[in-house]
Amino acid sequence: MAKQTKLKLYTYHNRYFNLKVKKTAGKKNIWQKIFYRVFDFLFLVGLGVIKPFQLFFKLVFGACYHTGSALISVVTKFARGVKNDVAKTFNNFPKRLGLIFNRQFARSFFIFIFIAGAAYASLQSMHLIARGLELKDAILHSAFLGNSYLNQAKDALSKENFSEAQTRFELAYKTFNRGQKDVEETGEMFNQILSILPQKQDADKLLKAAALVAQAGQDFISLQSNASSIKLSAAGFAASGDSAAKTFGNINNSLDSASQKITAASKLVNSINMNSLPASQRENFVELKSKLQILQFSLTNFRQVFAVVNNIFIGQKNVLLLFENNNELRAGGGFIGTYGSLKLNNGIISIVNISSIYDLDGQLKEIIKPPHPMLNVNDRWYLRDANWFANFSESAKSITSFFEKEGGETPDIIIAVTPSVIVDWLKITGPIVLPSYGLTLTSDNFVEQTQAITTLSNNLPTNSPKQILADLFPVLLQKLSQLDAASWPQVIESLQGNLNSKQIVLYAKDPGLQQQLSDFHWTGNLENSDRDYLSIVSSNLGGTKTDLFIEQKSELVTTVEADGSIINELSITRTNKLPVLDKTDNVSFMRIFVPLGSKLVSNTGFGYKNIQYPDNINYKLDDDAYDWESGILQDTVTGTNIGVESGKTFFGNWITVRGGESKTIKLVYKLPFKLQNIDRYSLMLQKQIGSLAQDINWKFNFSGRQIAWKNFDSENLDASSLNSDIILSKDYFLGAVLQKR
Repeated sequence: MAKQTKLKLYTYHNRYFNLKVKKTAGKKNIWQKIFYRVFDFLFLVGLGVIKPFQLFFKLVFGACYHTGSALISVVTKFARGVKNDVAKTFNNFPKRLGLIFNRQFARSFFIFIFIAGAAYASLQSMHLIARGLELKDAILHSAFLGNSYLNQAKDALSKENFSEAQTRFELAYKTFNRGQKDVEETGEMFNQILSILPQKQDADKLLKAAALVAQAGQDFISLQSNASSIKLSAAGFAASGDSAAKTFGNINNSLDSASQKITAASKLVNSINMNSLPASQRENFVELKSKLQILQFSLTNFRQVFAVVNNIFIGQKNVLLLFENNNELRAGGGFIGTYGSLKLNNGIISIVNISSIYDLDGQLKEIIKPPHPMLNVNDRWYLRDANWFANFSESAKSITSFFEKEGGETPDIIIAVTPSVIVDWLKITGPIVLPSYGLTLTSDNFVEQTQAITTLSNNLPTNSPKQILADLFPVLLQKLSQLDAASWPQVIESLQGNLNSKQIVLYAKDPGLQQQLSDFHWTGNLENSDRDYLSIVSSNLGGTKTDLFIEQKSELVTTVEADGSIINELSITRTNKLPVLDKTDNVSFMRIFVPLGSKLVSNTGFGYKNIQYPDNINYKLDDDAYDWESGILQDTVTGTNIGVESGKTFFGNWITVRGGESKTIKLVYKLPFKLQNIDRYSLMLQKQIGSLAQDINWKFNFSGRQIAWKNFDSENLDASSLNSDIILSKDYFLGAVLQKR
């Protein structure tokens, strides 16, 4: 019986497996090891370990798949055979079932099941991975096809074909979505298996990022549509169809939406491994990544700028506009000769009044004690001299106080502009004709003509020497509003340039808006700096308009001593290019702002003035002026004032330069900190509000040390010094890391 059963067992195996059972178990182990090693190798290949032969292994995967399918077909036929055999021999089934309990049969049967199952799983895995790699190429094709639509949209935008751009953005978005659907339609199980592949993960990220960019493009089209409906005129902003406030809100929403999408897209792109992309597309990917980062940065800045514009113009605001003459330079920009009182109501400008500052000052009843140097021009303090402080926000508080005392309504916003702004805009708009004055104002003659009229003429239509600016202002705004689209980038560039050069400074009563303005450095404030600092601020207190003819050149020599102490030697040369005539003298009180706690070692070249307050005036004290003056010490030899203002130490004294004359002042001072063996040194240079560009030569001596890093260009850099020439048309921050040798 045992022999008969054994014979049936061999027959059964030969029929369905075409294999012979061997008695030695060692050969079975070798077969299993070979089987597993082969499929382990194929599975590793499928994961992309051997990338250089990727195409070859795709063919291998295909062969594996078809081989696996054939094997499964054999298994299926086997199952059917068993079923038929069982059906035909139902009566003998218990006997056949008993074979399972036969030790030799059970061992062979379960070995077969294990090998067949492992083969099926491995071969199916190979098929799925091969399919995944093929799908990766399809995904990338969709991604870069969509990117071509984005480029076409960009070209359409540059040609102001916004409808075409909208179409291209929609095509791009649909293309990217189609790529994602190709993946989704493969089934959940397939997606889960493919998710282990880095290529598939990166392809998903690329598709999602590109779709976000396409959606952001649609936001930009919406933004453009709203922006194009806004018109600027002498009456302010107006929008066709909706109010300016609603249109500004729509623009803000589009900006927020686009910014969020671009930020999310940039984050996805930055996480992509470039090696997952085809070699032919990597250069395009690098360019795309770079452009996306630039777009994200630009969009962030634009959002912040628009937020400031929105906060200024939308809502109800009282605006005080100050026309400051930088030909009679003051710490806060220039002599305030004309003011404008404006009201803003959701973008609409109502000009209440533009008039001479003397009209207001004549209404001041209080006798306010001025800062001591101001006595050279007036023994009382008025609004026209209120921009005394180098920090414009501090001057703005004094300006507000005087404006209220002289009958004005408390301003929410103060905007100070110099003639340099008007000159730049006239370059863009072209000449402006003022028939009432018999004048054609251009960028070349504006300063000369307005100065002559406002100081010399007594035959003006309204008998007001400052009325010319009141008449010019709305005409200039109207001409700006009529410019074509090609000219507006010049206007924006001019506006940005004048803000950076401090020909325009702003102050807001609202702390939130003031902080926004400060973040852009539009407030004309002295910046915080915990290392070296220099700002040269002069106030023309001689009653002459001569500062545009003063050429100022400075040289700063910074020397790091062996013990880390730092000595600065500052030379300032001022040359008056006017001829030797009456009223061409430039008489200025100069303040040199340096780090708080700096010690004055020596100074030469100043011209000390001994000015006393009148005894017969009963002054009312101004708290800010009192605090400024009460902390001043005076050098007994030169009369130089040593004081504190806006968190800085200043050295102040007089310098008078006559027409055709040149004078130099020199100061030596020690900084309040020392450098360690390895330490940072930085120098912040700040330009005065309203001043023209000035030349500064900086020499940095650091014997016994070496520069490990610096953020500025220099000339004649050697082992122990450097030399840098700077045109101070804006603020500069220069930094270096020094290491002791």
